[in-house]
Amino acid sequence: MQIGIHSMLVLAVIQGLTEFLPVSSSGHLVLAEALLGGRETGAGVMFEVAVHVGTLCAILLVYRKRVVSICAALVSCAARLRVPDERRDDIAYAGFIIIASVPAAAAGIFLHDAVAGLFDSPAVTSILLVVTGCFLLLSRRRRTGGTLAWRTALIVGVAQAIAILPGVSRSGWTITTALLLGIGFGTGAEFSFLLSVPAIIGALLLEVARSPESMTVGSVPHIILAMAVAFLSGWIALRLLLGVLARERMHRFAYYLIPVGSIAFLYFTLVR
Repeated sequence: MQIGIHSMLVLAVIQGLTEFLPVSSSGHLVLAEALLGGRETGAGVMFEVAVHVGTLCAILLVYRKRVVSICAALVSCAARLRVPDERRDDIAYAGFIIIASVPAAAAGIFLHDAVAGLFDSPAVTSILLVVTGCFLLLSRRRRTGGTLAWRTALIVGVAQAIAILPGVSRSGWTITTALLLGIGFGTGAEFSFLLSVPAIIGALLLEVARSPESMTVGSVPHIILAMAVAFLSGWIALRLLLGVLARERMHRFAYYLIPVGSIAFLYFTLVR
């Protein structure tokens, strides 16, 4: 039996809001599905594709100028078979995204089966939400003077790979890691969100490849609606987070994650 339209829309909103806010979309979806029965009733791979495409479009919209510049640089480089001087910064940035994507790609391929079982454990997810909250508190200890380079990009990529775990926020861990390396809020946020583009695409392709039989379209209007809801809520969340980062207050999300994770852990271990 497929998940109902109301539950689907709730999960789409949660996906859109929490994909960018440093509170872990995977963690919130695990807890929401445990409460709604979504994992048992089967949201379906098509639903996962729809909501992730929606949030991906939100990133491309907000960072469209940077994305167009990088794509133009890659096309120019391929056409001339060399790196034009005026495109060196964009080519280097693309290289940083590639090298930072390697750890997450390796984790997704080699650790998928080991981690998959954790998505059925809301108690473990709750603990990891608390861990993420504690890590966000470190953003107050940010350094200055760092730059985005091969080494720092790789370290941020390792932080992204850790986010394969449910309850670990990809944006929270990558941006906080960037801050600890001395990279500023604006640069760290931009790199984090653009780094999520290949991560989201790779995760979707891997999921579809592993479960091709689950790619049933179901109700096309419902799928389109879920995509639109995820896009709109994702765009709102991304703009909100950028505003929070501009005021250097990302650590305040810890004051939400720590109590929510603690309460959820008590609920799923003592009540459920």
